[in-house]
Amino acid sequence: MENERIVSRGVIALLVLLWLAGTLRAFVLWSHDPLHAYANSYDQTRYTTCFGFHPDRPLAIPPQTNSPQSPFSDYRFLPVETPFCYWSSELAFTAATAAVWHAEEALGLGEVHDVRWVGALRWLALLALSIGLSRAWLRRGDMRAALANAALVPLVFADPGNTLYMNTFYAEWTALLAAYATIALALLWRDEARSRRRLAILALVAFALAASKIQHLVLPLGLAAVVFLLDRARSSRTSWRALALAGGAFAGLSLQVVQLQREGPLMDAIDQYNRADVLFTALLPFAEDKRALLEELHVDPDCAKYVGLHAWELPDLPERVCRGLDGFRRGAELRTLATHPRIALRLAGHGVLALDPWIAKNLGQIEGRDFATIPALPSIGRLLHAWPWLQLVLLAAPLLALVVLLRRPGPRRGARALDLAALVAVTMLGTLAVTILGDGLADTGKQGHLVVNAALVWVCVGVVFSVARIVRRA
Repeated sequence: MENERIVSRGVIALLVLLWLAGTLRAFVLWSHDPLHAYANSYDQTRYTTCFGFHPDRPLAIPPQTNSPQSPFSDYRFLPVETPFCYWSSELAFTAATAAVWHAEEALGLGEVHDVRWVGALRWLALLALSIGLSRAWLRRGDMRAALANAALVPLVFADPGNTLYMNTFYAEWTALLAAYATIALALLWRDEARSRRRLAILALVAFALAASKIQHLVLPLGLAAVVFLLDRARSSRTSWRALALAGGAFAGLSLQVVQLQREGPLMDAIDQYNRADVLFTALLPFAEDKRALLEELHVDPDCAKYVGLHAWELPDLPERVCRGLDGFRRGAELRTLATHPRIALRLAGHGVLALDPWIAKNLGQIEGRDFATIPALPSIGRLLHAWPWLQLVLLAAPLLALVVLLRRPGPRRGARALDLAALVAVTMLGTLAVTILGDGLADTGKQGHLVVNAALVWVCVGVVFSVARIVRRA
């Protein structure tokens, strides 16, 4: 008994150290002055407009003006002529931040507010989730799972590849948090009885994931399918977890489908930019005869001169620049990939390579400077960029593990390791596929942010379990 108490105390102390180490690592970047974060863009204003605040800039600059050069630390509530609120689970953090800033004004603390409030709220939400999950694993007697879960905080979530999103209003952090909660709870409750509380929570986090970004609108459905298939293989019946995930996923998907039908300048611009990015960065670069492909798609062949350009690099809105682009839709994209397998294969290979760099490019990281990057950024993203083979190994590891675990011990006898490998694999493949099909290779590293995160989670958990097994044997 005494030895068990010592071990328990040691485990708790190690858990606390992991959470403190992660918080300290995140705090260094969160608190930096000048601000270290990703620069503002239209992706952020579509959320901040919902609550009427924008960067504190001279009044001559329209509040919703794009500004990819550098981030802003100061915000204020400003009216806009044509507000357009983009629906997303990201609005939970945006609303909480707006509430804090309104409270500051009510207390007479001024009308200019620090963006670091949203960063603090994001980190506290992650920390609370991590602590809750580790406590739940300890109550089930699984020390290794509790430690592996806590180790994700300093090793993955506190990496600048993630924390650069903290002091921003991008939806990447919300998507990461929702994906983490969805997968972790699906694993935690694998053998647990159904309850209304568990059903509601699992459905809610699946909804939050589907509603976070367009790129993730079908991802929770993929996760629900994994749980359904594995549970059917083990017990020949449909589990309540699959039903909860599917319910939340369908609700989030429905929201996104309705949103895609909304009208307005913002939605029209997003649609044009995405279709132009698919055409000019994903299809034409891999076509042998680019003009012939454009003619096949009923697009002006002279648009071949824009091959390789991002939509925002065009001289005007894509449909104004390129005649016939308004007729290029998703159906035409899928038909092209089906009838031109060489383009499809080359696109798939280059899509994986386009995940580098994981640290988003084309966005400034330092306040007050133009497109400046943080020197000596201590991120795994730097290593992956310096050694491309390392990133390929990282991305392949969960997929190879899934193949091995499906063969032995197989889906009928597989433990949580198989479940985790399958959920991670679907997250990686689903996110990458939707990103490429929806936005081409224009911004794959940022839009496919979850792909590298999922692979890192798999490797981190595997390392912790392996070390714990060695220590136990010793």
